[in-house]
Amino acid sequence: MLELRRDWSELVINLQKEMERLMDDFATRKPPMVRFSPKTWEPSVDVYETENEVVILIELAGVKEDEIEVAVDNKIVTIRGDRKDIKRGIRRTYSQMEILWGPFERNIPLTTNVDVSQVKAYYESGFLEIVLPKLNDDKYRQVNIKVR
Repeated sequence: MLELRRDWSELVINLQKEMERLMDDFATRKPPMVRFSPKTWEPSVDVYETENEVVILIELAGVKEDEIEVAVDNKIVTIRGDRKDIKRGIRRTYSQMEILWGPFERNIPLTTNVDVSQVKAYYESGFLEIVLPKLNDDKYRQVNIKVR
């Protein structure tokens, strides 16, 4: 019985040492040198509402105005386009790479009905602002009753 306990405690001690080694290895390991981006990327977006409008603000630094497409369908706004690499063809070695290039697409669901015919979009300093007027859907409506 004494022999079994010693073997058991040895196994626990060895397991503990192995876990410590694994955690040390994990903590000192560097991130991968290259991280491949998806075929399309999603730009950062702010969405807010005022009393009469839904406003979407999209960060699109480096994208030309004529390379942006905005579509409003039912309760989804879709923004797509392409950010071209400004240093294309130059051989380079990165130490850090966070700016995504290439095609992008972002679908933004709307929480309220908007007037699609009155949508306006403005582009300035790398920010696209889409202003969507809310539909005036009165939830409460009094109905007049006519006597025959």
